[in-house]
Amino acid sequence: MPTFLSDPPDSIYLILGAIALVAAAIWFNRRDRRSQAVVGGSLALLLLLFIVDRLAESPREEAVRRALAMVKAADTQNPDAFLSHIADKLEYQGESGSVTITRDQLRALDFWKLLKQWNVHVAAWDFSRDDVTTPDESSIEIGFLAKGEADGKQAPIYLRARFTRQPNGQYLMTALSSYDALKRSKERKTVPYFPTPGSIN
Repeated sequence: MPTFLSDPPDSIYLILGAIALVAAAIWFNRRDRRSQAVVGGSLALLLLLFIVDRLAESPREEAVRRALAMVKAADTQNPDAFLSHIADKLEYQGESGSVTITRDQLRALDFWKLLKQWNVHVAAWDFSRDDVTTPDESSIEIGFLAKGEADGKQAPIYLRARFTRQPNGQYLMTALSSYDALKRSKERKTVPYFPTPGSIN
C-alpha cells in the first residue's frame, strides 16, 4: 500500500477539501451536471482517502502505536507488555556507547524495580512526521520526547527508536538511542538503569 494513501499528510486532506469546496461553489452558481459530477468525484476521492487511511496502517503509524504501547506498559510497570514490541535483540545506545541486549536481559533490569519503587509516571509526546527517517526498505526510525515523573520531579529525554519488519510482517523495535531532551541528537543521555557497555554478560 503506497504511503501517501495509508499515511497521507494533512496537506493532502487540505488540498482535496479545498477542491471539493471550490467545486461545490461552482456547482452552486451553475447547477449543471458537469459541476455536479466534479463535486461528487472530489467528495468520493476525499472519502476514499479517509477510508484507506483508517483501514491501512503505515510503518510509521505502527511504529508510533507500538512506542505509545511501550510507554503505557512502562507507566503501568508491565514488562511483558513492554517486551512484546521488541525484537529478539535490541541495540541500545546511551552516553557510554552501544550495547546489545536480549528480551530476557531487558526483563531482568533494575529499571523495572525503579519504576515500581518510586511509582514513576511515564509519558511520551511529539511524534513529529519531520522526525521520521527510513534507514532501509525494511526499517523506520521515529523520534519523540518522553519523561519519567516521580515525587513531583520530571526527567525528560529525547528518544529515537528504530522498528524493523519481522518475517511475520510486524515492525518490532530493534534499536533505541537516548539523548538530552533540549539538545536532542547533539548530546546523548542514558535512560536511568538501562544497560551500558560491559554491564551485560
